[in-house]
Formats: sequence, C-alpha cells, structure tokens
Amino acid sequence: MQFLVNQAKFDGLPPHLQAILTNAMKLAAYDMYSQITHVSAENWATIQQDYPNVKIRTFPKEIIAKLKEENVKLVDAEAAKDPLFKEILESQRSYMTKAREWTKIADYAYLKDNIKE
Repeated sequence: MQFLVNQAKFDGLPPHLQAILTNAMKLAAYDMYSQITHVSAENWATIQQDYPNVKIRTFPKEIIAKLKEENVKLVDAEAAKDPLFKEILESQRSYMTKAREWTKIADYAYLKDNIKE
C-alpha cells in the first residue's frame, strides 16, 4: 500500500518510525472507511424511517455516459498543462483498469446476485 508523503522526509526517518507511521496511516484509512460505511448506513436507515416516500433515482445511462465523457475531456485538458497531474492521472487510470476487472468478478458479481430490489 502506498501513501502520499514527503518521500525524502519519510526515507530520513529511522526504520522503526517508518513502520509506526505506515501502520498509523493504514489504521487511519481503514478507520475512516469503516466509519463512513457505518454512518452512511445509519443515516440511510433514518431517512427511510423518517421519510418513507423518499425514492433514490439515478440519471439515465446516456446522461451518465455523457458526464463521463465530459469529465475525461476536462481531466485530459488539465493533464496536458501539468506533467505531474498527467503522471498521476495515468497511474490512476492504469490502476482502475486493473481494479475494475477484479471488482466485476468479486463485489459486483456478489451484489448483483444477492441484492433483492
């Protein structure tokens, strides 16, 4: 797992402090993820109870596709202006391509077969 840190400063720390910092960052990330998941579930349950007529709607597929297309244009334009931004964007896109394949056979496959609408 990688974290965004000042690499030079991190590398200047003794190994035991690097280990402590790495573990603290991992714990903080996991803690934030689990808290957000819990709070979101609790809030959604409250909304369903207090406002039973609330319905979740999504944009039509063609709107989502157009939003994605426009976002790619916007982000690519920024990447053309900033080499670091471009490097980060390419890294993210490469990772997402790989991660999406796993998501399809793991989370998505489980959810689509186990959620009752």
